[in-house]
Amino acid sequence: MDALLDGNLTHKISSNYKEGDEEEETPFSSTKTQKILFHYQTAPLGGLKLEVATQSFATETHQTSTDNTIYYTEALYHGNTEDIGYKLSANYYADTYRQSLMQGGFETTNAFGTKAQMNYENFGSYIAYSKVLSGARGANGDLEGKDHLLPTSSVLSSNNYTPNTAAYAVDVNYSPRKDITLGSRYVIANEVQTNLSYTGVYSNFQLNEIAKGLNLGLSYDKTGIDKQSDQFSINIKSKF
Repeated sequence: MDALLDGNLTHKISSNYKEGDEEEETPFSSTKTQKILFHYQTAPLGGLKLEVATQSFATETHQTSTDNTIYYTEALYHGNTEDIGYKLSANYYADTYRQSLMQGGFETTNAFGTKAQMNYENFGSYIAYSKVLSGARGANGDLEGKDHLLPTSSVLSSNNYTPNTAAYAVDVNYSPRKDITLGSRYVIANEVQTNLSYTGVYSNFQLNEIAKGLNLGLSYDKTGIDKQSDQFSINIKSKF
């Protein structure tokens, strides 16, 4: 039991019912949604930590139903020398989905990623690789508590990818103070028929002088090669 650092299981069910006129083709409509989340994380053992999470969604309406489950596991190794700290991680992601409970089988998308991170004084950097294998859906599921399921997420424009896509990421960042982070990230994704690049910069400021727990983030991301677009984001968070 000493290895258990964090574990939780939640089960949520919501439903609604709407009754229409008798003359309507569909006299009533109803929706029932069920979500089950399980998350387990071990305490570090010799620098190695494991994390496992699953999340299931089930939605039923008057005429259709869907069933979707995400499986996520990650192994993280944290080490350091006299001046340099480093982290090595590998993760696996699977998304199973079927449109109707009467169907015989699931559509499954599998993906994996690796990441090597290094920190020296106020400087940090990492390189990452991910691969989404063949499947009918992209690796774009939403797992509660995880902002990104693949380590090759860009600053803003992309956090997951379509089947048969390999992605590479390089990130460098600098923290002149512990409450300020400035960084830049470059990502390239090779899809079946499209090649995309993402060039982004980001910053994060902890503004405890103004209000305790106040955080300001500024981000910019440019998409290039086969697609051209720009995104800019201002994110303000405060703890109460």
